[in-house]
Amino acid sequence: MLRAVWSAKWYILLGLLAFILTVVATTPIHFLWKYAEPYARDLPVRIQNPTGTLWRGRADVGVPQAGTIATDWKLSPLSLLLGNADLALNAEGENIRLTGAAQATGLYAGMPERVIIEDLNGYLDSTALAPLLVQARANLDGSFELSRLNADISIADQGINDISGQLVYSGGQLRARVERQSIDTELPMLVSNIVMDGPKVTVPVATADGEPLGQFFLQEDGWGGMTVLRRAVDIAGQSWPDKQADADTVIFEVSQKFL
Repeated sequence: MLRAVWSAKWYILLGLLAFILTVVATTPIHFLWKYAEPYARDLPVRIQNPTGTLWRGRADVGVPQAGTIATDWKLSPLSLLLGNADLALNAEGENIRLTGAAQATGLYAGMPERVIIEDLNGYLDSTALAPLLVQARANLDGSFELSRLNADISIADQGINDISGQLVYSGGQLRARVERQSIDTELPMLVSNIVMDGPKVTVPVATADGEPLGQFFLQEDGWGGMTVLRRAVDIAGQSWPDKQADADTVIFEVSQKFL
């Protein structure tokens, strides 16, 4: 008899929990967002116009330097029982397209403590780099393919714990001015393996044969930039006035605040 009573209590508890989750999950996301929005003000992105439900929805995500990205998600219900949110993501903007999975952990306090990105793949048009290229007095055609990006991002500390992936540039026309020299040339395909260098994200750029040309970087304080080696000038079919500079000499660098 006592065992039957305890079994009944567990069934009632599980039923109540399932009911609560169902109510929350089927409630329009814009209603739930009113309560979650204050916790999102410290995020490095802006989330606007949420529609749908918690299980399946859509929102506009404003990313610095990249504009607004329409993002669709599908949420795994069972992950919420562990205080996490396992999401399948599809994001598309004017010059960017991404698909992959993400896990938000530590949801007990409202906003997640960490976001883990898994196997993110996508496309990035070179126009997304325009703010940085303007600082470098350069213009670049072509596109980038992102593959197998994995990242561990701390929301609480507003930093990146780890990141890896590959970025391949299709090749295209480059127009730039370095020192007193104008460059207008066709670049070959370039390959970058995204890595962590201490607290800094680095994206070293190399030819398909592995010859280094420079790198992009993003620091934990939100500053980012790029450096260019003299070898890049050689690859572009241009001459360099300083004949003493070897192929690994940094001939240009620029940085600015991104986040």
